Amino acid sequence: MNTRRLIIAASAALALAACAIGKPIPQATTFGIEPPPPTRDLARRAGTLRMGKVRVAPAFAGKPLVLRVDELRYETDFYNAFLAEPADLLGAAMADWLDRAGPFRTVTQPGTKTPADYALEATITEFYGDFRPGLTPTAVMTVQFTLVDLQGVALRVGLERTIGRRIPLSEATPEALARGYGVALSQVLDELVPELVQATR
Repeated sequence: MNTRRLIIAASAALALAACAIGKPIPQATTFGIEPPPPTRDLARRAGTLRMGKVRVAPAFAGKPLVLRVDELRYETDFYNAFLAEPADLLGAAMADWLDRAGPFRTVTQPGTKTPADYALEATITEFYGDFRPGLTPTAVMTVQFTLVDLQGVALRVGLERTIGRRIPLSEATPEALARGYGVALSQVLDELVPELVQATR
């Protein structure tokens, strides 16, 4: 009797395993961060800027999108994620956007060893979709910037600035949130550029 029960249990387990094997494993939908291009093209000067390594607050540093669902709770959406680590995506996007906007002769990507006159450090302190019930869905981004002058014998901080944006979304979807992040980053950098010009005169 015990042997018969074991055979039945083993057969059931094999049947369940066969069904599971036939089902595809769900794959996450992945997104990049694409800020709209600069609206102004400043005259380029001799100075060069190196984009430093971007840091993201631990709560928002992973690939899955982070959503705020009520006053206290945040959730990670493992089925909708970034193509790469957010810090890497944001650093590359910032360097590219600033290089297109001016006023520096060139802006290099994070991690490059090319000598530069200035380095721009960035820390992302807020980076989530505000999807709380009863509120307009919003992409939230806040960035702390530090501009370091590399030209003297000792390093000197030329600018410290925190800039944030809350971008209303047309709908509470991952696609709308990814687009909102791009708009937020473009607006943050657009506000930063005049201050970079002033700090590097």
